[in-house]
Amino acid sequence: MFGVTSARSVFVAAVVAVVVAPVAAGAVTAAPPTTAPPTGSSTPTTTIPGGLPTPPTPFILPSNYGYQQMQELQQGKAELKVARGGVGRARRRLREAKINDARIQKQLLVLRKQQKQTEEQLETTRGLLRDAAVQAYIHAGSGDLMAAVSTVLNANSAVEVASQLHVIESYGNSMRATLDEYLALKQQIADELTTMTGLAQRSAQELHDARYNADHIQAQLADAKKKIADATQGIAVFHLFATSALSPILGPSQLTAQQMADYIVANGYKTNITVPILDLAQIYLDEGAKTGVRGDVAFAQSILETGGFANPGSAATDNNFAGIGWCDTCPHGFNFLDARTGVRAQLQLLRIYVDPTFPGKTYKDKILLPGTLKLGFRGQVQTWWDLWGTWATGALYGQRVYDIYEKMVAFAKVDPLAPATTTTTTPPKHP
Repeated sequence: MFGVTSARSVFVAAVVAVVVAPVAAGAVTAAPPTTAPPTGSSTPTTTIPGGLPTPPTPFILPSNYGYQQMQELQQGKAELKVARGGVGRARRRLREAKINDARIQKQLLVLRKQQKQTEEQLETTRGLLRDAAVQAYIHAGSGDLMAAVSTVLNANSAVEVASQLHVIESYGNSMRATLDEYLALKQQIADELTTMTGLAQRSAQELHDARYNADHIQAQLADAKKKIADATQGIAVFHLFATSALSPILGPSQLTAQQMADYIVANGYKTNITVPILDLAQIYLDEGAKTGVRGDVAFAQSILETGGFANPGSAATDNNFAGIGWCDTCPHGFNFLDARTGVRAQLQLLRIYVDPTFPGKTYKDKILLPGTLKLGFRGQVQTWWDLWGTWATGALYGQRVYDIYEKMVAFAKVDPLAPATTTTTTPPKHP
């Protein structure tokens, strides 16, 4: 089992054993398959003369393929949640904009009718002013009045009107009253036109914005669903090819918590842990999703380390499910506060082995074993096979972990304890 204090020397020894020995024995690495092996099939480790191991079938996809698909799925789900939250608001806004636009269109019809009536009144008043000017000219010979009225009727500014008011006023109150009516009607028409224009522009803009927002939300919804569908297909492809210990440590889990717990029960393991086995299985999936580690394979690792969760340390309360801190000369391994902390420490450590840049900005949990961030072989461990000689010295350690996992996958297909959780899916196409 893994001991932090002796990991560097163990790793060096393992590299010499794995790299030098097969060359001396004439081992040949198997070529990548041209078609996918059956999902869930175990690739047993065999030996060649001399007792040296033959590596299992290689993983032919990029090593970060599963992790990328997992990230895409999580991002797609987050975007879908946001988009769904905005759909209701967008629809309400569009509905309100349509109702408001219909109301404004009715107002515009009323205003247009009023404007027409006002224009008719204005034309009548204009005629009265002209008639008064003509009568004044005929009876009083006043060309000044005709010029003043003409100026008012064709004025482009209040200054021009004001310059002629004294001429019109001298012809009596009736002329002034007619003039005041004319000017009021003219201003009323101008105000109504301004109101109509403002209402129409505002209504059109609000309706346009509401439609654009609704269309945009629908497009986001469609994009998120497509991202989820593509990532789900990619994850299925990943699991189709991840059938040996040479598959990556990072990636999505395949099994459900119920299937994982049922495997423990069906195999008669006597657990000695602080939480129900179903809860513990779910913790592995949750922490795996956060760290990017395949939580169900890490669960299989813990089955190997603890004898089916019978010995999670010296006592159940140690919550040490992966032999962390135990080594050949160590009197005791590490203890963890609770089950979740123990699982988190295990999955953090697996991610630290693989990724020299972990933790990044998106990972919020505290690193429980900060000293392990300085391990010299970080980034050189990518597969479960690579745990042999780094996590533990036991022969074929990673292969033994993956053999258990493959048995779990096979069990999940016929899980007699929870048949309702077992689903049959069409195998994805070759990527």
